[in-house]
Amino acid sequence: MTFEQVESRKISEIVRERIEHMIQQGDLQPGEKLDSVAKLAEQFQVSRSAVREALSAMRAVGLVTIKQGEGTFVNQYDFSQMFDPVKAERIISKKEMLELFEIRKIMEVGAAELAAEKRTSDHLTMLKSALDDMKRASPKDNIGEAADVAFHLAIANAAGNQIMIDMMDQLSDTLRKTMFESRRIWLFSEEQTLERLYQEHFNLYEAIKAGEADEARNAMLEHLSNVEAALVKA
Repeated sequence: MTFEQVESRKISEIVRERIEHMIQQGDLQPGEKLDSVAKLAEQFQVSRSAVREALSAMRAVGLVTIKQGEGTFVNQYDFSQMFDPVKAERIISKKEMLELFEIRKIMEVGAAELAAEKRTSDHLTMLKSALDDMKRASPKDNIGEAADVAFHLAIANAAGNQIMIDMMDQLSDTLRKTMFESRRIWLFSEEQTLERLYQEHFNLYEAIKAGEADEARNAMLEHLSNVEAALVKA
């Protein structure tokens, strides 16, 4: 496939928009494999980290599947769901959400600790990009679940454990659904706001950036426990 050179605006967002447009137009078909990150970066004339961020964001909303060692593949996707938060398929039961939080506390608390020890500059760039997207979330429009998923998947990547990365990839679709529901519930709670939710992610980012493994572990546990508590009260 061929791409025109993109301008430097919010690079990862532009890359994502161009690929999404190709999927919408049918230039990329469900099941089709995208070019490698290196080749996409060369074709777009952007950094590899920008391409990875774009693909991670697309994976978070179910547009693509990233298979370790195989590549990135286009999914069958109804674009009308992207801006329709009340689609039934996005709803997941409270019991399922709470069960997932049990698993997330086992996996992601340790992942945050490892990420603080192993993160690279590219990992920090991906985390900061997702964090910036989260900052722009709004109760009236995009409540930030895609950026939330991208942030947590980036932590798994920063942890540097391939088995954990694969497990988080497999959970990504369920994570997307639960994060939409948990954010929706969070917004309707009188004590919680998007700003506080953002701040918890920011604290986690700062701990990972500083290489403070214990602080990162505690920040992740506190964040997951707070969201879980909001779900229990709902």
